[in-house]
Amino acid sequence: AVLGLMGPSVIAASTTQFNVLINSIFASHLGDGPIFWLSIAFRLMQLPLGLFGVALGTVTLPLLSRLAVSGELGAFRGELSRGMRLAFLLTIPCTVGLVMLAEPIVSVLYEHGRFDAHQAFEAAGALRYYAIGLAGYAALKVLVNAFYALDQRRMPMYVSFAAVALNLLLNWIFTRQLGWGHRGLAFSTGCVATCNFLVLYALMHRRLGRLESRRMATLIGKVALASAALALVCWSSQHWLLQGWAQQRFPARLGGLLLTIATGIVVFLGCGNLLRIEELRELAAALGRRAHRAA
Repeated sequence: AVLGLMGPSVIAASTTQFNVLINSIFASHLGDGPIFWLSIAFRLMQLPLGLFGVALGTVTLPLLSRLAVSGELGAFRGELSRGMRLAFLLTIPCTVGLVMLAEPIVSVLYEHGRFDAHQAFEAAGALRYYAIGLAGYAALKVLVNAFYALDQRRMPMYVSFAAVALNLLLNWIFTRQLGWGHRGLAFSTGCVATCNFLVLYALMHRRLGRLESRRMATLIGKVALASAALALVCWSSQHWLLQGWAQQRFPARLGGLLLTIATGIVVFLGCGNLLRIEELRELAAALGRRAHRAA
């Protein structure tokens, strides 16, 4: 009985790793380097996903399960929508940062010893395309838990099977037909994550009747505006603070990158406050309460 309950969940959760394995098989036909570059890029993309997406999924599952059991579908709908909005709030700016600062990030972390500037450039290219699916991956961590809470464990499993098939198709198109190399494999992964989320969102919307989609679209629009200011900071830094970073010594690279990231965060938070992003204020209040309890 336990296996019957856990089986669909385990299968659905393991499809990401299965898609990574498929990517590795395709990458093995592109030479030795692509497998290594994809591995590094995927590991870096997993960092914000683990910090935000997995954390949100872990927090929301017991709450959603309790609301589903008690039959409070209105509250269930509200908490699910709130969890997905927080996922977008936290990961869209991360996506912008990873895309804009991919090369300096990879260089600072990995460009040592045999890992040269060429390898950093290739890994950064994969990171940019992986980052496209970051928001979809994070929102999925929340959305899939909603299906589990409603005891519809098989639905994410069936959608994940379709995601694997789509990944195979896109890998073949991007690498064999378009010749995009390992970047095409990373782009395929990002596209699959986004499509997976959209399909499950549509199914959940049909199940619940509505999902506060207008409020979510408003949030995404505001976050996009604040992230545009963040992108401007990254662009300006590349033409000033990080100009010629490839010839700089490690301390200068690290300092410039950290200062750029810190400035981008401050600018994003400031724009978010000006745009009156409600979820940002809720998040700040929650962090303040936790810090007060810890003190």
